[in-house]
Amino acid sequence: MKKRPEYLENSNLRLLVFGGKGGTGKTTMSSAAAVYLAKANPLKKIIILSTDPAHSLSHGFGVKLDNKDTCLNFNNIPESNLYARELDAKALAVQFKQENGAVMKKIADRGTYFDQKDISEFFELSLPGMDEIMAIIEVARLISKNLFDVLILDTAPTGHTLRMLNLPLQMEKWIRVMDMMLEKHRYMAAQFTRRKYVKDECDFFLEELTQKIHNVTALLKDRQITRFIPVMIPEPMSIHETRKLVNALLEIHIPVKEIIVNRIDTQNRCTFCAARKLHQAEPISRIQREFSEFDLTFVENFKDEIKGIDDLSLLHDYSADNPYVFCKKEAIESSGPVILDADLAMDISNPDFDPDIQMIIIGGKGGVGKTSVASSIGLFLSGRFLDKKILLFSTDPAHSLSDSLDMEIGNCITPVTENLWAMEMNADQLFEDFKKSYKQDIHLMFEQFLVKGMDIKFDREVMAELFSMAPPGLDEIMAIDRIMDLKQKNEFDIIIIDSSPTGHLLRFLELPELVRQWLKTLFNLLMKYEGIVKLTRSAQKALNLSKNIRRIQENLTDKKKTAFVMVVIPEAMGLLESEDLYAYLLQAKIPLNHLFINMVLPDTDCPVCTVRQKSQKVYIEKILRKFTKMHISRIPLFPYEIHGKTGLKELIKKCRSYPCQNL
Repeated sequence: MKKRPEYLENSNLRLLVFGGKGGTGKTTMSSAAAVYLAKANPLKKIIILSTDPAHSLSHGFGVKLDNKDTCLNFNNIPESNLYARELDAKALAVQFKQENGAVMKKIADRGTYFDQKDISEFFELSLPGMDEIMAIIEVARLISKNLFDVLILDTAPTGHTLRMLNLPLQMEKWIRVMDMMLEKHRYMAAQFTRRKYVKDECDFFLEELTQKIHNVTALLKDRQITRFIPVMIPEPMSIHETRKLVNALLEIHIPVKEIIVNRIDTQNRCTFCAARKLHQAEPISRIQREFSEFDLTFVENFKDEIKGIDDLSLLHDYSADNPYVFCKKEAIESSGPVILDADLAMDISNPDFDPDIQMIIIGGKGGVGKTSVASSIGLFLSGRFLDKKILLFSTDPAHSLSDSLDMEIGNCITPVTENLWAMEMNADQLFEDFKKSYKQDIHLMFEQFLVKGMDIKFDREVMAELFSMAPPGLDEIMAIDRIMDLKQKNEFDIIIIDSSPTGHLLRFLELPELVRQWLKTLFNLLMKYEGIVKLTRSAQKALNLSKNIRRIQENLTDKKKTAFVMVVIPEAMGLLESEDLYAYLLQAKIPLNHLFINMVLPDTDCPVCTVRQKSQKVYIEKILRKFTKMHISRIPLFPYEIHGKTGLKELIKKCRSYPCQNL
C-alpha cells in the first residue's frame, strides 16, 4: 500500500518550504502539494507563494499570477480554498521604504554627521537583501494574522535559498547598526535633560522590526508547524548539492523530515529508456544509503510535461516508497546502441568564439546544464587556443564545478589541463576579509581623537559597522573584481563564468551600478570626517573598488571582449525564462550571440520517448523563430549525467548547430 508523505498528512503543519538544485521539479512538486492539500482539506485556506525571482507558478497552474493573492477556482478544487501568488519582493521592499523611510533617515540624522542628501542616498542603496527579507516577513505576517491555514513556498535554487534563510541574521546586524546610530541620540538626550530617556517612534520602529525578524527565525525553526522538503533527482550533482543543502538546514535548525526524489525512470520501451533506467540504479542506491535518516518519496518521470490542475492533481498518486525493479545490463547491451539523431540536416559544429574573446558568461534557468556547458566550453577552448590561459569561474553560491569536472576545485585556482584552470571562489570569505580590514582602518582613523584626549565613540562604532549595511551581492562583485585583477595582470586570457540561475543572474547583472553607487556614497560619507581625522586607507579602498566596478561594467557591454551564452531546454518554463533573460540582455546592451538547446531527446520509435520528443520539437521550433539572430546549437540528452573531462569533451562532440538558413 502506498504511503502518503508526512507533509501531506500532518494537519499541524502550516509552513512547507520546497527547495533544491535548479531543474529538479521544485515548482511542480510544491504546486502538486498545494492542490492535494486543498482537495483533502476543503475547510482550510491554502496558499502557495513563489520566492524565486524567476517565477514559474503561472505556467504550472496555467493561470496568470502576480503579487496579489489569487484564488484558483478550478472545477475539482473546493471553492475559495486554494490561492497562489508570485511574490514581488522588490515591490514589498519599496513599500517598506516608503512606509519607514522617514523614521530611518531620522535615526541616521540623530546618530551621524551625515547630511540629509547623504542619508537619503545611503538608505536608498543600503538595505541588505531587503527585498528578500521582506518576502520572508510577509510569510510570517500571513501566518501570524491567520489569513491562511497552510503556506507553501516555492523557492529559488539552493545557493540563493540558503542566503534567503540566513537573511534574518543579516537583518539583525543591520538593526544593530541603526540602534548604534540611535544610541548617540539617547545618550545626548539624557545628558542634556538630566532625565531618563523617553522612547519615541524611532525606538518603536527598531523594536517592531526586531520582533518581526525574531518571528521569522522562530517560524523557520518550529518543528511543530514547519517542514523544509528538499527535491532532488537521481544524479550525482543533485545528490551532492542536496547533501550540502540538508547539512546547512540542520545547522541552522530548520526541520527536514522527508526528501522527494523526482524523475525516476521506470520504462524499458527502448534502448534509451532502458539505459536511463540502468544509469539511475546506482544513484538511487546511493540516495537510499546517504539519506537513510529521512523518509524518501520517489516520483516517476512522466512522459508528458506536468502542467495544469489535472496533471498536478494526479501527481501525488505516484508518490510512495515503492521499490523499483532495474533492468539487467545484459538486456541493454543486446538491444543495440543508443542512436543520437541528426535531423534537420544539422552540422557537426563546435561553438564559434572570436579568438580575441576575453569573457564568456553562461546563463539560463536552473537545471538546464549551465555548469556542464561552461565546463565543456572551457575544455574545448583550451584545446583550440593552446597559447591562451583560460579560467573557469563560478559565481553561483551553490558551486557545481567540482562535481562537473569530477575533481576537487574549491577556493583556489586549480589546474584542469595545461592551459585551463578552475575556481569556486568563496565570495563570502572575500567580503568578510574586506570588512575586517575596513573596520581596522576605521578604528585606527578614530584613534586620532584619543591622542587629542577625546573620543566620538558612537560615530566610530557606526562607521565601523557600515559594511553590515552593504547591498546584497557585493561579495559576488568583489569576487569578479578579483578575477578581473588576475586578467589585467595577464595571468589569464579568457575567463568563463558559470553564473547563477536566471532570476539571480539578472540581479547580478544589475549589481555593478548599484554597488558602485553605494561605494560612491560610502566614500562621500567617509569624506565628511576629513579634516577631523585622516581617511586615506578606508576612503581610498572604497574609491578603488568603485573604479574597478566601472571596469566590470565596461567589459560586460564590450562585444569584442564579452560573449553571453544562453542555455535552454525545450520546455515551456525554460523558454519563458529565456525570453525574459534575452529581453534584459538586449536592454542592458550585453552581447548575446550563442544559444544552446540542451537535453534534446534522440530519435526513436519508443512510444514514451516519442511523446516527449514531439513536445520538445514544438519548443525547439519556437526557439528557432524567437532567437533568429543567434548561433543556435543543440546538445542531446544523454542516458547518464555528464561529468569528468572525458564526458564533457563528449558533450561538445555531440553538439550540433542549426544551419544558418533555418535561422
